Amino acid sequence: MARKAKTDKSEPKGKKCTRYARFWAIFGQQQHIDKDELVLQFTDGRTTHLSQMKADEYNELCDALEGRYNKTAYEQQIKKARSAVLLRVGRLGINTIDNWDEVNAFLLSPKIAGKLLYEMSVEEMKALVKKLEAILRNGGLKSIKEAEDAKSREQLNNMLIPVSKTTNKPKYLS
Repeated sequence: MARKAKTDKSEPKGKKCTRYARFWAIFGQQQHIDKDELVLQFTDGRTTHLSQMKADEYNELCDALEGRYNKTAYEQQIKKARSAVLLRVGRLGINTIDNWDEVNAFLLSPKIAGKLLYEMSVEEMKALVKKLEAILRNGGLKSIKEAEDAKSREQLNNMLIPVSKTTNKPKYLS
């Protein structure tokens, strides 16, 4: 006769321990946190489901909720993104070495970012890098200024100047 395997009696009766018990125990103590937003953040927008998270993502999420989040990893992401932005800004001809006034003035432009560098999130900086690379591919800032100047000159050339019917000369020009 075959013997039955011993059952694990460490589980409380009537309660099923889940794989995500750690998360739900911590999450229940938190207030005003949206679970879906939290999972999206830690999976880089890949999913909102705990079951689709990778083990390291899940552990990082739980550690963050417990206050043991590895801040150095986040700080490294910020540092890397800021470095990428400053590299592109430098390639556009703006001196980035101890010249924060010019860098900030450039980034505050609504056409560029509309924010200072330290106010941007990692995602905003990644989007800014793409925008700056597009500007570089199209010839940089000088070509944009030259195009705007050419457009304004063309508008001036196309303006109609009222002409006197009797003298065939411009009315307002002498």
